[in-house]
Amino acid sequence: MKNKFGISLLLLAIALCLFAINANKRHYTDGVFTGESQSHYTSEPYWGQARVEIKDDRIISLSFQIIDKDKNEIFGPDYERHFKDNPNYAEQCRNEVKAIKVYRENYLKTKDMKQVDAITGATWSYNIFRDALNVALEKAKKKF
Repeated sequence: MKNKFGISLLLLAIALCLFAINANKRHYTDGVFTGESQSHYTSEPYWGQARVEIKDDRIISLSFQIIDKDKNEIFGPDYERHFKDNPNYAEQCRNEVKAIKVYRENYLKTKDMKQVDAITGATWSYNIFRDALNVALEKAKKKF
């Protein structure tokens, strides 16, 4: 009888250790986390806003947008109207708008920012996306 009790106790201890080891492997807390950043473009009014939802240590949704806080306007397809007299800036806006979608999609596929390449002509949105996402993920990190 003592032997069965000792074995049961040993198995329980092993199970608890395995549970503790697996619990510590988690990097993120479940929940919704937001991050905001201008990256290094601090003289401009543009802020990236990332929102990540995490469940069981996995990102299950990600949204991202860039806001012009001076105009209180989302940087999107219509934003180029502010540069109607400057075709180069208007084209730049189009590149950035397309890239914002691509960066988000590529990150969701890979879950690794190192595997998301900056698109030529859209580095500005890449930097803002990367930094806003990092702020959100830092908030989600488990604190031990």
